[in-house]
Amino acid sequence: MLEAAGNGSLKALYVMGENPVFNLPDANTVAASLKKLEFLVVQDIFMTETAQLADVVLPALSWGEKYGTFTNMERRIQCVRKTVGREGMEDWRIIAEVSKHMSVRMQYTDAGAVFEEITRISPLHRDLTYDEIAGGHTIYPYKGEPLRGAIDEIRIEKGVGVYPADPLLLALDRPLFHSGTLSRKSPALLKIYAEAVARISPATAGTLGIASGDIIRVSTGIGSFELPAVIDTHVENSVVMVPNIFEGKGALSLIATSLDPVLKAPVLDNTAVTIACVGKVDA
Repeated sequence: MLEAAGNGSLKALYVMGENPVFNLPDANTVAASLKKLEFLVVQDIFMTETAQLADVVLPALSWGEKYGTFTNMERRIQCVRKTVGREGMEDWRIIAEVSKHMSVRMQYTDAGAVFEEITRISPLHRDLTYDEIAGGHTIYPYKGEPLRGAIDEIRIEKGVGVYPADPLLLALDRPLFHSGTLSRKSPALLKIYAEAVARISPATAGTLGIASGDIIRVSTGIGSFELPAVIDTHVENSVVMVPNIFEGKGALSLIATSLDPVLKAPVLDNTAVTIACVGKVDA
């Protein structure tokens, strides 16, 4: 879709609960593609980097501000209840209002009505009721019916990785529960991980004459920014670890856009990076 937006074949885009300008590689290219759209709509709970480019921003609500359900990786359906009041609208209500103005009227009255339609349309949710989810024991498909009727072997082809000549690679630092667009709004998480840093091994620091706390410039083929250095014995000598959390200093903005030929997913590995000290901690 971003490629289509960039070449002009996609005219409009509706982004719901996602921040592609920050969460996809090469932020400049992503932003440039979105700017070429004739009409961009963003539905989110914060004014994200993507929302700032939108023609229309629809104010949604977070999970604690609305009623509904979430399904985890265990397939367990869990009921959530509104505990905090805030201006905005539930996602289903926003979609229903947009639909109404496009001459298709949706007759929902609440989140339970949406779930009731799911149970009529989706075979995996057949016979479920919204009321029984509150007990916390509801797993789809209901009554233990199998997800698939066949078992097959997954074949894995082993290949040889290709690494750049530069000995340092950019790696994503992934602090627990701290991932960016939403978590950087959390005072508790910011107390644990307050700012973007570049983590390097003692060997790398020694070779380049970098001390913990020095300001270093992290550069790739498409951009650079400056971060405090942290020397970490758990970091491999071949990588520089940078988080993708803080605005203007996300690791993904330094990774060029490329897709895996099989998965068609963004490739995040094997980006060559250089670092240089631009400010000493004791200066």
